[in-house]
Amino acid sequence: MDLQMDLMSEFVFGEIEKRKKRNQQFAIQELQLIEILSDFFESPGGSPAVRNAVFLSLYPAETPRHKILGNLVSLAIAAQSKAVLNAAGIWMQQLGSTSPQSVGLAKHILNDYFVLVPNSIDRLKQLPNLVPHFTANLLTAIGEVYKDKNPPTELLKLIGDWINDNPSLLLTSLMDNPALPTGGIPMTPITPIAGLFRWSILSPLRPPSDNLDHEEQQKCYSKIQQLLMDSVLRLKSSGNNKHAISAQHFASTARALTAILHSNPNLDTSAKDLSMERLAQAVSAAMSANCIYGNKQELLALLQPLSYQHFLIEWTLQTYTSKAA
Repeated sequence: MDLQMDLMSEFVFGEIEKRKKRNQQFAIQELQLIEILSDFFESPGGSPAVRNAVFLSLYPAETPRHKILGNLVSLAIAAQSKAVLNAAGIWMQQLGSTSPQSVGLAKHILNDYFVLVPNSIDRLKQLPNLVPHFTANLLTAIGEVYKDKNPPTELLKLIGDWINDNPSLLLTSLMDNPALPTGGIPMTPITPIAGLFRWSILSPLRPPSDNLDHEEQQKCYSKIQQLLMDSVLRLKSSGNNKHAISAQHFASTARALTAILHSNPNLDTSAKDLSMERLAQAVSAAMSANCIYGNKQELLALLQPLSYQHFLIEWTLQTYTSKAA
């Protein structure tokens, strides 16, 4: 394995010269390398498991190559290169779609398509149909990018359309088994559900992220909240529902909401009520569908201080505390 990594470092990425001297790549060399890698993954023949293993070897967790990876994936989105994007989706799942590496890749893509070349957003609209597994993992990572701030309105609209037009997208990572070589252990997938619930729950308590109408943003959040609720309630009849949502992810949202309420006692009452209502809706729907895994008792304990402020949270505690034991 060490020899393999040395060979890639010297002969693929040109990071080290023969005398073990560090070498800095020029932009034109990087562009040529990205083109070669794209052609390699798109070439016919070969097994997806081998391609995915090569991709994981090219971009291990601790690597300085994340800029090259980001440019490769951005090019693949523009060119609609399914093989590259499928391999990138497996890479995100194996490293964890909420890991710093996956979140970094999501930031790179968002910067390319929303900041540098905003007119190219149409390419992103096609992703759920083209590469659903990659899109699902990307969506989970995007949820982490905007964990503590509101995303731009255009991104909210895009994600609302993604989920509305592809209802199964939120659960794709649970249903698709990654193609890995013999002996490869697939990592537990993380769905986008909890991260997007956090957006809609905390959004009423935050100022708008841009100069567009605040009301327009809130309409987007309402749509996303409803789509998430519909997806969770559909899990009642699904056999793949046990690991859809981590109790710890919901717990972090409950902590964040409690902290905001404590530090801002003069917040608008209707905004506070809406946030608490959405949190109660999310937890009660997930508990009803039996799709939460992890420490449910801790999650419900974090709701206790909020139960005195909203009847729906109190009802959720009364209904599900005994069932979570």
